[in-house]
Amino acid sequence: MRIFIAPLVIGTLALAGTSPAVAQSKPVSDQNVSVGAASSRDSTAERSSYKHKAQDDIRIWQQKLDGFDAKVQVKATEAQTSASKDLDDAWTQTKMASARLETAGEADWGSAKASFKTASDKLAVAWHKVNPTDK
Repeated sequence: MRIFIAPLVIGTLALAGTSPAVAQSKPVSDQNVSVGAASSRDSTAERSSYKHKAQDDIRIWQQKLDGFDAKVQVKATEAQTSASKDLDDAWTQTKMASARLETAGEADWGSAKASFKTASDKLAVAWHKVNPTDK
């Protein structure tokens, strides 16, 4: 599982590091638009806040999954291996949805946010199947 997680984490961190550069490279035509500037600022603040929360959630999941990976390697049964695959798939989808949050434009924001929420919820369900006592 660690083999799959490491490239995703590195990729997401790389995307997070390039976000300010991408934001600064807006076309001149987009920078001069003043219609709806107040709502745009509110929307931008909401998006930024949500992205920070999503990044925090991803960090927490990364810590949980790293600990789980070590446990699975020690005592892997067939059921645990299947559950681990489901968890790994859910983690992959959550990371992809998180990366989409970073690159989503105004028109795609609602969809990207919903995708992240759905993927995050599926990850929580998969996690609780293999760790029913953990919250």
